[in-house]
Amino acid sequence: MCSSFTFPRPTITADDLENLYKVYGVDRSVVLDLAGTHETPEAVREGYYGAYLSFFHSCGLIFPIPEPILEVLAELGLSLTQLLPNFLRHLVAFLVKAREEGLTFGLSEFRQFVLVKRNNQNPGTFLVSPRPGRHVIEEIPYRDEKWQQQFFVFKMDRTSMGDFDFSQLPRRWAENIGWFPFACVLMI
Repeated sequence: MCSSFTFPRPTITADDLENLYKVYGVDRSVVLDLAGTHETPEAVREGYYGAYLSFFHSCGLIFPIPEPILEVLAELGLSLTQLLPNFLRHLVAFLVKAREEGLTFGLSEFRQFVLVKRNNQNPGTFLVSPRPGRHVIEEIPYRDEKWQQQFFVFKMDRTSMGDFDFSQLPRRWAENIGWFPFACVLMI
């Protein structure tokens, strides 16, 4: 995929990563690192995966990344960094609500609740909108400022991804997502 989106240089520091360990309780065995000079959210070094600080600060993501999130990514054929924070917030909210209710929740259920939209401001990225009457949480920002500048990488292993077979996850950004018919992927 050749993106027309120019990635800003990450503005995070080693102190920001240290904050993930201290404030967000990330286990020290999870290897976090600053992105290298040639790494972008679209392509990272072998054995690593990318994320944004906002996924932890405002979306509730944790390590190890919960398997249902990784399963949805694998089924969609998307990298974690292709999700806008809005997408991840909704996915986490639906997963938490399903767990509270004792229900299983996967991609087919998620599809019933949201419309996925291709984000033209940042080509290759996706956000979601709840279908009418399908809101689980209110007041989720539709757009986040400077989320893409908060990019970092982490080592793909059991401490970061649990027992999930992370070879199922794409190493590079996908141009198309796996399960939405074209009519359901809205361009914004």
